[in-house]
Amino acid sequence: MGMMPSRLALLGPVRLTGPTESSMRRATQQRRTALLALIASAPGESISRDRLLGLLWPDRDERSARHLLADSLYVLRRSLGDGAIVVSGEMLRLTPEFVSTDVADFRVALAEERWSDALDVYCGDFLDGFIVRNAVEFDQWALTERTRMRGMATRAAVSLATRLEQTGRLSEAAAAAERALELAPCDETLFRNLIRLLTCVDNPARAEEVARSFIERLAFELGVSPSRETMRVVREARGPEDVERIVVETPPARRQIGARTVDSATASIIAQGRHHWHQRTRSAVERAITYFTRAVERDVRAIDAWCGLADCWIVMGGRGYAPIHVAIERGAASAERALAIDDTRSSTHASIGGLQILRRRWNDAESALRCAILIDPQNGDAHHWLALTLLTGFGARDAAIREQSIAAGLNPVSPIPVGALGWQRYLSGAYDLSRSSMEPALDLNADLEEGHAGLARIAARLGDERTVMRTIAAGLERHANRRGDLLAEQSSALAVLGDMRRARMYAFEAVNHRALPMNLALAWASLGEVDRALECLARESFLVYWAPQALWWDPRFDPIRDDARFARVHRRVKRQWSTEWS
Repeated sequence: MGMMPSRLALLGPVRLTGPTESSMRRATQQRRTALLALIASAPGESISRDRLLGLLWPDRDERSARHLLADSLYVLRRSLGDGAIVVSGEMLRLTPEFVSTDVADFRVALAEERWSDALDVYCGDFLDGFIVRNAVEFDQWALTERTRMRGMATRAAVSLATRLEQTGRLSEAAAAAERALELAPCDETLFRNLIRLLTCVDNPARAEEVARSFIERLAFELGVSPSRETMRVVREARGPEDVERIVVETPPARRQIGARTVDSATASIIAQGRHHWHQRTRSAVERAITYFTRAVERDVRAIDAWCGLADCWIVMGGRGYAPIHVAIERGAASAERALAIDDTRSSTHASIGGLQILRRRWNDAESALRCAILIDPQNGDAHHWLALTLLTGFGARDAAIREQSIAAGLNPVSPIPVGALGWQRYLSGAYDLSRSSMEPALDLNADLEEGHAGLARIAARLGDERTVMRTIAAGLERHANRRGDLLAEQSSALAVLGDMRRARMYAFEAVNHRALPMNLALAWASLGEVDRALECLARESFLVYWAPQALWWDPRFDPIRDDARFARVHRRVKRQWSTEWS
């Protein structure tokens, strides 16, 4: 009979067990265990040598790092078996016949939708309490993986609860929903679902206990109150009878774990990162990520750098520079790191609010952003994101403009809040005021992607053809890669000005240069070409924040708004963005 395989447990306390305890002693050295964790958790179950060297020995030259890796592989093979780690070219993988892992079992259960089995395997956070000295890159990787796997476990619990509810097993569904809330203890959506299920199984006592604990947790850990929607669910669960009102005493001074002033060099790096972040172009935000990453490498408790990384990923997702799920995952990892260091910072809660915007949890976003503003009323970014929440999530245009005006006033030299105010004023029909915001925004950053198009569409509404043509020409000179979109903007502007012949010519040219579907739809709608406009809208993803706003309120769509097909698109996009307004 062959030797029993060793077992590597990474979910919860890290453990490596084998047939004999003595054979495992050298394998369980800290960096060797980290090496096993990296191989076991790699996508596709294999990882390159270069990746291992960069995460485990980043401060060593390549020759010495490769020697340390080879030595670790030798020791691990002696302990686990010669075939435990297979090398194919530059790639390494574990052999399950020699080493079984809970991570692999967890992944298989998820892939096969065996939600209950997956949750049985998930005994705790990935690499819980495991730290490698002098390996910041490994710690950051572990944090990202920890967040990702916890999210996978949470989704498994939600899926299990849904499946059990659909089959009428409501008590078991409530238990699964409670497991989901344990994994994401401040998630209001999960809390509301649990309260609903507890109400369905007629367990008001447990519902009241859970509600009390949840409200207290939000107050003590985040310093926020539940959203209006959450409190409505709590009130409905209590029923019409008089019950004891949940009162949460104001918590004592909130925790600041390890927050401190960074050194001047790190502060300078963070300031440079924030400067690039404010530009909002893809290349600028990517540069900002580089700066903020350097800052946390210098000082792992540089909270402003962690917030900066979170904010970068919020912008990357919100502007379509990165897939939404990737942006949420990476942004959440950084925001949670900031929250763990100091939960009293306005910037931390603003980052959490921004992530909730990406998740389209509008009530939760509003709650976090108002908390950020309560802590620091001068936080212009929080006002800016609150304006976006009010506009997109709740359709509250006047309230959004008020918040955006505050944001622009607090950051008058930042092109984004100033330009966003111009856009929101344009959507409300205040074209003179809109121009007074958009022109300064373009002056502040001539590379602002929406600057030239924004000013041209406003000038068209004011009958200023000269500014339209001059602005589009300047945009074409600076943004050759956006030629199609700028030509589409020129087409719709000329149509608004009444020059249909040239407008149609530029529309066809924009098609040839592969303009975005939304910009083409606006051009064709301005020309009254209903079928062409709707065909473009059918191809539009509506993933970028401004696209649904344009659909709902841009006056260029007015010529086709009465068409029943447009109304169907309108309703579809509202469902896609999970809006709270009708």
